[in-house]
Amino acid sequence: MVDHRWRLLGHLRLYCNASCIAAMFAGSLILCGWVFHIRPLMLVFPGSGVMNANTALGQIFLGLSLWLLLPDPPRRMRRFFGLFFGVLAASIGAITLIEFIFGVNLRFDQILYNKYAGSLTTTLPVRMAPSTASTLLALGLALLLLDWNTPRGRRPAQELSLWGALVAIMSLSGYIYKAESLYRFFSYSETAVHTAIILFLMSAAIFFARPRAGIAGDLTGRFMGSEMARRILPAVLILPILLGWIRVLGQRAGLFGTELGLALNTTVNVATLSILLWFNARKLNNAEESLEAVRETGKVHYDASVRDELTGLYNRRGFLTFAEQQIELACSGRRELLVVFADVDDLKAINDGYGHPEGDLALKKTADVLLTVFRDTDIVARMGGDEFAVLALDCSPTGLVRINAHFDKLLRTMNDLNRLWKLSISVGTIHVDSLHPLSINDLLSEADKMMYERKRARILVASK
Repeated sequence: MVDHRWRLLGHLRLYCNASCIAAMFAGSLILCGWVFHIRPLMLVFPGSGVMNANTALGQIFLGLSLWLLLPDPPRRMRRFFGLFFGVLAASIGAITLIEFIFGVNLRFDQILYNKYAGSLTTTLPVRMAPSTASTLLALGLALLLLDWNTPRGRRPAQELSLWGALVAIMSLSGYIYKAESLYRFFSYSETAVHTAIILFLMSAAIFFARPRAGIAGDLTGRFMGSEMARRILPAVLILPILLGWIRVLGQRAGLFGTELGLALNTTVNVATLSILLWFNARKLNNAEESLEAVRETGKVHYDASVRDELTGLYNRRGFLTFAEQQIELACSGRRELLVVFADVDDLKAINDGYGHPEGDLALKKTADVLLTVFRDTDIVARMGGDEFAVLALDCSPTGLVRINAHFDKLLRTMNDLNRLWKLSISVGTIHVDSLHPLSINDLLSEADKMMYERKRARILVASK
């Protein structure tokens, strides 16, 4: 089947590939800086921290791993090497975390390059930040679990990738607000700007690597909830950071103090989110109205396909459709079934003597009689021309006697009120139980035979 989200999914696949290339390119560039001792390549952004060589390697491994695993499913060799590079990336983060947790120096960060050891004003030389190490570990594990579903349908890989996005946003916010404690873990080392950017790109790429499943599937879905989430998410990610940055600029410029700045920032956030909520609620309401109109139009078209235009009863198609369902219900529940076949006598004479409008009126009155005699749950239909059919569940032979009496009484009352012509209806009935099921066509055929036998008998009586 064609997935109507193909454009969105195509853009996400393009983003994932671009993120992989960016991670591999940036990591390779920084490694070149370490190999050839080019400090600007390590810094990338003036005033930012130096990216650790192991961090650069980890980013390269993340990019390679995801690029190999992106096809769904990947080929065997691509999957093997993709998982291999994922293990390498996770191992780099895990070893660094072990050094931090147990307070040991395994000299893992100096294996490749130690020329710049001590170049940073940190107590642990040239070691990546703990937040960066935890992100490498989380993203490496996410790549290993990329195609694994829990019994409840959750995707642990997507949940792990969110940790990297959170760390990256926290570090970038620290640089934007010049809050050093946000991007520096205690007094050890800091997360460089370019590290935070690449980790954020890779976190989002891993999150959307399987866009039809898990949390990503909730965002890329074709229903209104997913569409609303796609509209709100960019604003939720960007607006709070932007408004906070404006508030910090105002405070530093001396326009207001901390308390007033906090109050203004809170007020603007509430107002902005309220406007977004209103805007999306309006969009959802408009979409719901459009869907309601479509449903109403579809209902009208459906009714037109199963209803007789003149009498409002079911037509042949509607009768056969619903009658089959009722027969299945009768057979499954061992319930009795009554089929009635009716024919308007001398309809041609009414049309010829009084005109077709009177003939149409005779058909409408026949429909009224049948609707009055039978229950709302029974299926009453005009099969075509002057022929009518009824199917009723749970109608016993005793009930059939009462139906015939009511039918004759109602017909006499209606004819007493009409001075132009008399309405005469011939009826054939067949009563069956679930032990002797028949198809609806067989039932109609049997009822039709009985109707013509009764009509012939009445004509013979009238001729004598």
